Amino acid sequence: DERQGVQMLCKTRTEKGDAGRKKRKLIVNEGPPYPGCMRVLGQVLLLLERSLRADGRAGGDWIRTEEGKRFHTILDPVAKLFHCNLQFDGADGENLPTYKGFVEGTTEKDDGNVIGCLTALALAAGDEQLWKPLNHAVLEAAGRDGRSEVRRAGLVCLLAVMKSLGEEYMVLLPECLPTLSELLEDTNEEVAGLARDIITLAEDLLGESLEESLR
Repeated sequence: DERQGVQMLCKTRTEKGDAGRKKRKLIVNEGPPYPGCMRVLGQVLLLLERSLRADGRAGGDWIRTEEGKRFHTILDPVAKLFHCNLQFDGADGENLPTYKGFVEGTTEKDDGNVIGCLTALALAAGDEQLWKPLNHAVLEAAGRDGRSEVRRAGLVCLLAVMKSLGEEYMVLLPECLPTLSELLEDTNEEVAGLARDIITLAEDLLGESLEESLR
């Protein structure tokens, strides 16, 4: 069960991260997750992504029924996986993904990943009111987590969603700008570079400069 897997990977407490932020947030359980849990979660994410893409091609009626209840049932546990931490020791970890592979999908294995699933969810939803909580979850990861790998993953996801939805997603750009403006000054160069890439893409989609909006 995906929710059980999320609970094994994440919990909530206050911690000061590598960027000096002190927030109440989801962080890792102290011990490594059960290896079987990771394998199952990867397959569940892959199945979800494929199903959501199929639903999107069919018009997204399945995900939007019951006033978006199904959408939130998927979004809430999957978005929490941004805040997991995967550290394996010994033989059990040899064939399991890294954080980057599990969340961003940078793995040669045919497993699902968090960003692929959330991007497919956004495409299937096709609705601004459903995009808003997804956008909020992505910005929470990108701008309010003390770990640079989580901030990076949030930005990678935002970039992927924007590329997939294009100009339609620009209705939510005002909500993104404060976080992006802050991340342009992030101490992690890769994070700052991704923030700049997103702003450049937004400017291309809008056909105008965002310099004034970022001040």
